[in-house]
Amino acid sequence: MFDSILQDVATRYGISLEKAKQLLGMLVAVIFNEKRGGPAGFVDLFRSHGLGDLIASWIGHGPNQAISPAQLESVLGSDTVGHIAQHAGVDAGTASTALSAMLPEVFHTLTEDGQIPVGSAIPERLHGYLGGIGDFMHGIGTGVIGAGAGVIGAGTAAVGAVGAAGGKAVDAIGGLGNRATAAATGGSGSSGSSKWLPWVLLAALVAIGLFLLSRCNKAPEPATSAPAVTTPSDTAKPATAASAQPSLKIDNQDGSVNVGGQLVDADKTRLADALKQTFGADAVKGDISADATTAPAGWLDKVIAVLPDLKAKGVKFAIDGDKVKIDLSGVPEGDRAALSDKIRDAFAGFEISGLYDKGADALSKLKDGFSADDLVKALSLMGIRFDTGKATITKDSLEILTKAADTIKRAPAGTKIEVGGYTDNTGNAAANMKLSQERADAVVAKLKELGVTDGILSGKGYGQDKPVADNGTADGRAKNRRIEFTVAK
Repeated sequence: MFDSILQDVATRYGISLEKAKQLLGMLVAVIFNEKRGGPAGFVDLFRSHGLGDLIASWIGHGPNQAISPAQLESVLGSDTVGHIAQHAGVDAGTASTALSAMLPEVFHTLTEDGQIPVGSAIPERLHGYLGGIGDFMHGIGTGVIGAGAGVIGAGTAAVGAVGAAGGKAVDAIGGLGNRATAAATGGSGSSGSSKWLPWVLLAALVAIGLFLLSRCNKAPEPATSAPAVTTPSDTAKPATAASAQPSLKIDNQDGSVNVGGQLVDADKTRLADALKQTFGADAVKGDISADATTAPAGWLDKVIAVLPDLKAKGVKFAIDGDKVKIDLSGVPEGDRAALSDKIRDAFAGFEISGLYDKGADALSKLKDGFSADDLVKALSLMGIRFDTGKATITKDSLEILTKAADTIKRAPAGTKIEVGGYTDNTGNAAANMKLSQERADAVVAKLKELGVTDGILSGKGYGQDKPVADNGTADGRAKNRRIEFTVAK
C-alpha cells in the first residue's frame, strides 16, 4: 500500500526500508491513539494548533498540502518525535523530516473516501506495518500512544494468523491482558508481570478459541455501515456551484480595524469573537455579512491564528477562496519580511500576492542598463519555496518568480544564467543531489513558462556540498536549502 513512499523515504533520507517501515508504523499508531480519540482526535489536534485546513486537504480528493518538520513537531510534540527517532535508530531531524513526508499520503489513504475512520481500532490493512514497534509503545507509555494502538501493535502476528475475526479477538484480549498486568504490578511497572505472563497468554488463547467457536455457530449479522463522521475537512473542500466563496478583508489603520467580507453564520460568530479578543471590541469597525449559501471557510483557523500578527499598523489582509492578498506598503520596512514569512508559513498551499521579498524588492530597484552581475545578485535574494522533500514550487512563490521573469527579459543581450539548487545535509547525499537538480530544473521550467527566452537559463544541482550556514541548527538548514543564480561562463 505504501511501498512507493517507503522506498522514496528510504532513498531520500539514507535509511533502510525496515527503518522507514518502523517510522510509518509508529506514525499510524499515533494517528489511532485512543487516548486522543483516534483519527478524529488527531484532526482536532491539528485544529487546536491552527492547522485544521492543512489536515483537511488530506481527506478525500484534491491535492495534499505539505507539512513542514517544524509544523509536525509543534503538533505531535518534540518528545513524541524524539521517542519515534530513538526507537527507529535515526536522529530526530531525520525522523521529523521523514514523518512529515509520509503523513499527508498516509492520512489521505486512510480517508480517501472523505470519511475519517470511526474509533481507534487500526484497520487490518495496516497491521503489516506495525511489526516490531511494541517496545516503542511500552517505552513511551499509553498516555502518548494509547492502549488500543499498543494492543494491536503487539498482536500483529496473531492477527495475521487468525484473520479479521481473530484480529477483533486479539483487540479484546489485549485489553484483558493489559488489565491483568496492571493488576499484577499495581500499575507501577513490569518487574512483577513476568510471573503473570503465562496466565495472560493462556487466557488469550482460550479467548481466541471461544471467540472463533462462537463465530462459527453464529448466524451472519446483516452488514451495517459505519456512521459518517463530520469533520472540518468538509469546510476545506471547494464550494459547490450553489455556494458562494467565503471571503474576508481586514484593514488595520492607526489602531482602527475595518473588516468586511462574507461568511456562513457560525464562522462569522467565531471570527467576531477572535477579532474582539485580539484588537479590542472598540477597535473593530465594519461588518461581515452572514449568508447561508456561503461555503464554510476552511481557512478560518489559519486566519484566527495569524490575527496577532495583523496587529501591525498599516497591514491590509484579504482572503477569497484559496487566494490571499496582503498589502504591507503601510508597514515599517523592517517588519515586512518577518510578517511575510509568517503569512507564507500559515497559508502554505495558497496563492499569495503582495508578499515582501528581498529579491523582488532588489529587482524592482534595478535601473535600466543593469549588468548581468547586478541581476543575479538580486535574483539570489529571492525566497523561492518548494513542497517538503519535493521539487514542486509552492503557489506563494509564483508572484516572486513572475517578477524575476519580467526582469530577466530586460537582461543585457547574450546574458547566460545558471540556476543552482542546494540542499541541507539531512538524509542521503545522492538523494539530495538528485533533489537539488530537480529543483533547479523546476525553477528554469517555471521561468521559461513565464516568458524567459529558451537558451538563457540552465539548471545545475549541487546537493548538500556547499552549505552557507550551520546544518546543526534548523535556521542553518533552512538557509542551506536555497536557489542561487550565477552568470554562466
